[in-house]
Amino acid sequence: MKSSKKLIATAATLIVAATGTIGASAPDGGTAEAGARNELTVTAAVAKSSDFTADFKTEAVTPQAAGKPAGYCKQPNPMTTAVNRTMDCYHMDIKVDVKRNGRLVGTASFTSWHEIHLNLKKIKWSEKITVSKATIVGDARGISTSFHPSCRSGCQVHAGGNLARPFTLGAARTGSADHTFTVSKGHPRSSNTRYEFSFKKPGYSSGEAAYVGSTYRCDDEDRQYGAGCVYPTRMSVEKDWTKLSDMANLPGIGDNIRKVQRAGLKIGYPGSKVPLTRATKAKATENRKEVCGPNVRPKPGDIWWTVDPNDDGTKPSCDEYPFAETTQGGNTYNPPNRAIKWVPLKENRTQGGIIRTFFGRYHILPGDKFYVQAGA
Repeated sequence: MKSSKKLIATAATLIVAATGTIGASAPDGGTAEAGARNELTVTAAVAKSSDFTADFKTEAVTPQAAGKPAGYCKQPNPMTTAVNRTMDCYHMDIKVDVKRNGRLVGTASFTSWHEIHLNLKKIKWSEKITVSKATIVGDARGISTSFHPSCRSGCQVHAGGNLARPFTLGAARTGSADHTFTVSKGHPRSSNTRYEFSFKKPGYSSGEAAYVGSTYRCDDEDRQYGAGCVYPTRMSVEKDWTKLSDMANLPGIGDNIRKVQRAGLKIGYPGSKVPLTRATKAKATENRKEVCGPNVRPKPGDIWWTVDPNDDGTKPSCDEYPFAETTQGGNTYNPPNRAIKWVPLKENRTQGGIIRTFFGRYHILPGDKFYVQAGA
């Protein structure tokens, strides 16, 4: 799956490049000539996101970027669903041009490094931000810098550490953006963080650079796991990147999943072009009626185990793959890209628990995509 080559990525883009006014005070405290400009103008590239492997290999790749802080965005090896759903890393190169009467007289350049770990079990997290040592050229000393993070409705964020107060560009410093979200059951919320750096120098008009990070989402949809936050577009794997799902060990259900995943589209197989997508409750109910409805009955040879009339768990139960809980379920595809298998009821109950736990633990809501690691 081509998009899986960047599971941890951002959509961070420059919003505001610079501000300036005509007729600012001259550096010596006098008034600049009419029409002359003493200003700070700011340029910044699109934020560069760290590239993480997501091709289901056991080896993780350390982000490669010149000048990154020590220990920046260290990854587990192998990658895990928990990390992939909660971790984000990117950096922004920013340059402040100092112009006197419209003529460039100096520059100050630095990089802001962001390392974010959302929390699967809480709606609070603290993002680590490092402002690198600035490269000062010409008359660019004495630039006062302020950091102002913000986020949308339901979210609060404030600067912390050495970024909580204005500072002069020069030495490197590390601070934070401390987030708190508010959610209630049935009302998940999405937002992203806007980062603004503003710059001032005596005798010059001010400048600023602003950009936004990846969209995150917080919810309180699962009673067992409670409220937490994730990057919703990041891929998940049941059970995990290099671990077989517990469904793989269910004789009938595991066999049915592998049968379909070996077919042409390889639906839901890790790395395939057709991941599974969680469906709404209404869609899941519709899917079950289409494939395993009340009129579906076992055919001769479908019952491959011993049914014990005294054990409810052994009575026949219709299992479908792709799962009814996904938009790929029901009659969305024709065989061999879908199949049913009759299994003992206790197998279906076990599978239901596995899926519910997976959805709850990683905050997989309707529309979120995932794979199932059931073996070859």
